[in-house]
Amino acid sequence: MTRDKAWNWLTDDFFGRFSDAAGMLMIMTRWHVDDPVGRWIERFPETKILRYTAIATEDEIYRDKGEALFPAHKSLEFLMERKKLLTEASWEALYQQNPIIVGGGIFPIEKLRVLPIFDRTKIKASVRAWDKSATQAGGDYTAGVLMHAMKDGTFVIEHVERGQWSALQREERIKSTADADSKTIKGRYEIVIEQEPGSGGKESFEATIRKLAGYCVYGDKVTGSKQVRAEPFAAQVQGGNIWLVGGKYVQDFLDELEVFPTRTHDDQVDAAAMAFARLTQGLQYNLDAMAS
Repeated sequence: MTRDKAWNWLTDDFFGRFSDAAGMLMIMTRWHVDDPVGRWIERFPETKILRYTAIATEDEIYRDKGEALFPAHKSLEFLMERKKLLTEASWEALYQQNPIIVGGGIFPIEKLRVLPIFDRTKIKASVRAWDKSATQAGGDYTAGVLMHAMKDGTFVIEHVERGQWSALQREERIKSTADADSKTIKGRYEIVIEQEPGSGGKESFEATIRKLAGYCVYGDKVTGSKQVRAEPFAAQVQGGNIWLVGGKYVQDFLDELEVFPTRTHDDQVDAAAMAFARLTQGLQYNLDAMAS
């Protein structure tokens, strides 16, 4: 293994030449969690680390969260264009110095296939689930996943609406998306909204309910870890029972699933898990009652 050879050279050859007064400075791009730096930190956690991210992930002394490291050389706009060209793993390693494990087995994205033809007459029920955030550029995303339960027992993700909006912009986008969905979906259609704990989460949910008057809207109170909530949906992905309708959202969606739960943003996974849970649990009760 290449990483083993690199580590053996570092410890057996290079490090063996040090004296008592020697010091070591490693300057490198971190491409893997198990690279020489990763192994060194495991053994010497007190090692001083200087990590300069291309885009700040939190407020720092000389720049705020979301700002570029050296805007005169590489502006934020330039960096965001580069990010569009890279996978999540490559972006995090090359620009953010944050190597992540790709394809950890939770979501084998090779099993998520794009439908050549989407037959709407086979839709049994539909849910648009929203994972909400009130932050704008540089912060968390709001994502709304439209998922259909099909008559043959499979599930189809048709569309993902995603962006970094203010609270007002977010509510307007949720409403306009619901209006657009209602024009193409003829059967049972419900909307699920993530309801964060506390009074703030309740107020945000109630504001969305008022905005969506006329639609069937339900709250999903967040409990348990993100990974546990995603497991039922992940099981269906592993079984090859989730299909995608082609669109601009597909690549970003696959990138996020591939590195879950090691990446910063997981809004699309959360929304997909909510939609799946509603289709297989809460909404199924309504459908069974209607059939009887």
